[in-house]
Amino acid sequence: MFSVYDLFINVLLLVLMVIPGILLRKARLAPEGIGVGLSNIVLYAAQPAMIINAFVMDFNREIALTSLWVLGISFVSHGIFILTAMLLYRRAPENRIAPLRFATIFTNAAYMGIPLISALLGTHAAIYASVYVIAFNIFVWTIGCYLYTHDRSYVSLKKAFLNPATISALVGMLIFVLPNKSWIPSVATSALSMLSAVVAPLSMMLIGFRLAEMPWRGFFTDRYLYLYLLVRMFLLPALTLLGLRGLVFAGLPIPDEAVVVCFVCAAAPAGTATSMFAEKYGGDALYAGKLVSVSTLFSVASMSAVALLLYL
Repeated sequence: MFSVYDLFINVLLLVLMVIPGILLRKARLAPEGIGVGLSNIVLYAAQPAMIINAFVMDFNREIALTSLWVLGISFVSHGIFILTAMLLYRRAPENRIAPLRFATIFTNAAYMGIPLISALLGTHAAIYASVYVIAFNIFVWTIGCYLYTHDRSYVSLKKAFLNPATISALVGMLIFVLPNKSWIPSVATSALSMLSAVVAPLSMMLIGFRLAEMPWRGFFTDRYLYLYLLVRMFLLPALTLLGLRGLVFAGLPIPDEAVVVCFVCAAAPAGTATSMFAEKYGGDALYAGKLVSVSTLFSVASMSAVALLLYL
């Protein structure tokens, strides 16, 4: 278990990385359009390295079993998130429905979740957050793409597995189960670690770029923003945590670390993929960026508040 104070401090440290992005964009030192390039670096290089790096350890049966619990819970959780999102926002402006639903379903489980879990539970626990992200990426590259494109061809097994994060997770799992890691050159693991280290700063700076460009007119009159924050930042994390605690109480042998990992990933703010995919598929990227930015700033308080349920 971890302390709520530790969670608060580590979330705050991540959120503070937003500030350089704001300052660089305001000072015009970060040119317009740089966000797309940085998004691609994170999506296709740094994130896969971070996921593979999490699996580079000796095989451990207890870690493997906990990972299976996390994987199963992640699929069920995302199913509940999808159902909830599809029932909401039906009367929202048409161009905002997709970002609202996307942001409700997909949290920043990778870019914030993996560094947070590592800080709270130890570096070995990064593997659990990486396993949680498997379900995330299967759904984000299918259901997530469909939300923005309304193209049913994206809802396919090919799209679900042929994406950078899922491929890297499969490579990582293969490395994890292999009995001897001596064949992996130390320079390769060092390179993976270095690339992994840039994921959190770059993804947070991207949020800062979007905050710097955000128009504030009518910002506080958006009732759907408040509904989104209530559902995403409080209701769904609380239901996830209470549901898991209830299953443990009923006798299911869910490890404590699996409960913590799934809670932290479910309580994270909107995934940066919300705006990345909006840009990629012609959605309302500005509104998507607003959801990501506001929920990220809000997460400093909300994640700590909901985490108090762990001690009931």
